[in-house]
Amino acid sequence: MVSVRHAVIAAGIAASSPLVAQSSAITEGGSAFAFPMNGVEMTITRTGPSCSPSCIQPMTAAAGVETLGELEVIGFLQNVVSTGSGLLVDVRMPGTFSSGSVPGSVNVPVTTFKPDNPYRADLLSALGVSNPETAPNFASAFSLVIIGNGPDDGAARDAIQHLLGAGYPPNKVKYYRGGASTWSALGLNISVGQ
Repeated sequence: MVSVRHAVIAAGIAASSPLVAQSSAITEGGSAFAFPMNGVEMTITRTGPSCSPSCIQPMTAAAGVETLGELEVIGFLQNVVSTGSGLLVDVRMPGTFSSGSVPGSVNVPVTTFKPDNPYRADLLSALGVSNPETAPNFASAFSLVIIGNGPDDGAARDAIQHLLGAGYPPNKVKYYRGGASTWSALGLNISVGQ
């Protein structure tokens, strides 16, 4: 009787859980990927949050922009942020950011980087760009590491594209694809209420 009860409870949980039953695209262009291996067709599919907006992001955000792992982010904090020449920029919305973020990060939501933001020149100026509206000079601009929520969040890549579109040099921008979710999943501490 106990095993039947457990089976009924498990079935109820599975039926109500969107992560179990929901099938989702992997990227905006593909919901499944197939390849032959030893004469057998193999298929990769995905369950979980829907794409878009939760599409798996490529490892490279843009040409010339380096992708970092966790140890490189820690090194950036120790060697660049601590000297005042760089920023770890979390592009998530303020409520999400304040609920937990990588220690030492600053919050600049992705929408702030968009070209139609009337205050974008002010943002670029705060990032060390001189003459952002007329003749942008990036010589004194901060080195940046851009992070979002994780590998299925396009916000960091979008922010990087907007920065590059404004003329920010790719060698001054880095991408932490893992984001806050991978940081936490690895057991690294987060700061709440930064």
